[in-house]
Order: sequence, then structure tokens, then C-alpha cells
Amino acid sequence: MKIMLANVAVAEEGDEFVTNVLVPAWRRNFDLVRQKDTEIVARFPKWGVTGLNGFSYSFIDVLNAQSVLHAALKAEQDCFDAVLITCFGDPLLYQIRQAISIPVVSLGESSMFLASMMGHKFGIVTISPYNIFEQEHTIAKYGLEHRYAGCRPNPEPADEQPLALLDSRRAIEAFKKAARELIADGAEILIPGCGLLSPALRLAPGAEAEYPAGLKEVDGVPVMDVMGAALKMAETVVALKRAGSAWVSRKGLFARATEQALAEGRMVLQDERMAYWDIAL
Repeated sequence: MKIMLANVAVAEEGDEFVTNVLVPAWRRNFDLVRQKDTEIVARFPKWGVTGLNGFSYSFIDVLNAQSVLHAALKAEQDCFDAVLITCFGDPLLYQIRQAISIPVVSLGESSMFLASMMGHKFGIVTISPYNIFEQEHTIAKYGLEHRYAGCRPNPEPADEQPLALLDSRRAIEAFKKAARELIADGAEILIPGCGLLSPALRLAPGAEAEYPAGLKEVDGVPVMDVMGAALKMAETVVALKRAGSAWVSRKGLFARATEQALAEGRMVLQDERMAYWDIAL
């Protein structure tokens, strides 16, 4: 099967950090769990928000999410089997799931529902204190309030957080500090709420001697492998679809648009600003 990663942050083609740091880290993380026949292609937008700080504010975040939607629309045209949104905030997840016929999963939804199977309550460490409010709105939308122990911000500045993929030692200590507060509030599962933070903890670059298998728990409480969980969800839903089983309901929430609606929406559905480049994992 062939899965497209829909990324939220803009990057120029051949960007050094993306090519030499981010993609190799994601590849290593996915390789821990991926099926042998799973191909993964990351699609990066050339239009959008240029750093993590913008994602802390919902009015900027929702405008940027247009690029994720258009990437997903193109994924279906390009014969991908599924789309995996690599942002924990699940930008336009429901809208994209309605818009295309191939399965769509995202980091936040996949990890929170899996965490609900693993323990009574989960806690989330997010990239900014401003993300907490949006996170709680999302949790209410998913109906998971009674399984939610709380959310704590990563104490590191947003601009420094990508550096954890090069040296995770500070990120691990910062995560452990926030995690212990969540554990005190009843968290039985810890979720790194970011597609950068999660692989940094899972792979522990620079801290391999202390964490040869990555940061798997804090004081006996498991740390979720967010990237791995989302990939396995994507593979599972594709397998169900291939076998002829239902994987989504088109009755209400995810009802497909009529031809008339698509025609009337053509101006926004064919936004010429959107351009992308791909790199295989």
C-alpha cells in the first residue's frame, strides 16, 4: 500500500532540515512498525506557515490548513491508498475525510483513541500553552473528555523544539517534567502532542546510551509512539477497505458532496497557490 504524509509546515524543495533530519527521523520511527509492503511518501507544501509559532494561534492555523486539504485532494488523484496528516492538531481532518474516498487518519485522533484502549486516562504534552485551548475543543469534539487527564505545554520555546531531532536530551527532560504533572493528575498514558516531539522521544537521538529504546515510559507510565500509532491505523483502515469492509460512514458527518456542490465550489477547490514537493520514506 502507498500512504501519503500530508504536512502542515511549508518547506522549499530540498530543504536541508527536512531532507537530512526530519525525513530520516520519521523513516526510522515508521520502520519500527510498518508493514513490508507499505510505501510512504511525504508531501510538503510550498505555501503556508513557515515555523511552529504560527500554529499556536487558531486563526493562522486554520488558514494554513488549506494546504493540507489540497494535498489530500491531490493524493487521491495520484492513486495513494491513504492520507496521514502529520499534525497532532488534526487540521481539517473531518473535512478531508468527507472530501476524498481514500482513508484519512491523523496523529491526534489515532493516538488519543488508542490511548483510551491502553488506560483509563491520557495526558498530552503540547508545543505551546496556546494549543491547550484548541486541544480541549478537539477532545470535546471526539467525546473523550472523561478519558482526558489534562494537557501541559512543552516548556521549551517553539523555535527550539525541532532541534530535539538532532539532540533530544533537553526535550526528554522537559517532557518528563510536564509528564510528572500529568501523572499527578491521573494520566495513565502520556502522549507527545507533536510530530516532531514524538519521534525525538521514540528515537532519543543524542541520548541513546541512557535510552537505547527511546523514552518509553515516565515513572512507569507509557509514552505513546504517536507516529507509529497513526501509521498502524492507516494500514489497518486500508486493509479493511481492500477486503471490502466498511471503513467510514457516508450517512451524515462524512457524506460526499454532490456534483452541484463541487461545481459551485470549484473556485476554492482549484486554488492555484498550492504547490508541493514529495520525498519518499
